[in-house]
Amino acid sequence: MALRSGVLRAAARSHVRRGGFGSPRDHEPLWIENWNKDHRAGRDSLDWFFRAFNSTGIYEVFLKSSPRFYGFMVGGGIVGGYYWSRTWDHIWNYINQGCLYAHNPYVYPPDEDDE
Repeated sequence: MALRSGVLRAAARSHVRRGGFGSPRDHEPLWIENWNKDHRAGRDSLDWFFRAFNSTGIYEVFLKSSPRFYGFMVGGGIVGGYYWSRTWDHIWNYINQGCLYAHNPYVYPPDEDDE
């Protein structure tokens, strides 16, 4: 009997679970399933962008995992902020060429001979 009950328990554990409420196998309502079947690949006006973005692999490497996503956003913000600031510094420098103190260095007067 012990052998039979062990076999029955193993068989009960190995049966295919179809899923229930809240499981990943739980079915959506039919209208949602039909909506999800409607893919816009090749018909969207930004299809070229989506194909290019997907080919870079940025999503799989940086955006799929939450810690890597936050690290990517913080690192991107630091690097992006630095270059944004440098860009505006260069624009300001270009517009005010010759008017800034750095562009007009102090010229020391020639030494006077005390002899």
